[in-house]
Amino acid sequence: MTTSAEHLNNFKSQQQVLSSFLEREYGSYIGRTIKEIRPMTQQEVDHMYWDLGYSDVPFVIIFDDGQAWIPSRDPEANGPGFLLNADVQTLSFR
Repeated sequence: MTTSAEHLNNFKSQQQVLSSFLEREYGSYIGRTIKEIRPMTQQEVDHMYWDLGYSDVPFVIIFDDGQAWIPSRDPEANGPGFLLNADVQTLSFR
């Protein structure tokens, strides 16, 4: 049986791994400015091999250094995704 201390240590270890991953994958965006948010062009949608459904809203977020985010529904980019707007203090959806 796992003790509370072991659970806490496992949680802290997982948090360190997640923090490291987030820094590696997204750290270059810290301090960047969003310059544009726009719908994807049909050519861009075709390039992603996406068949759009009724509620799909493919869009691109472009930063001041030329990097861009394309929200995806999953890591395999099986379709366009959404960003959730939340209050940073409570993480409740707006």
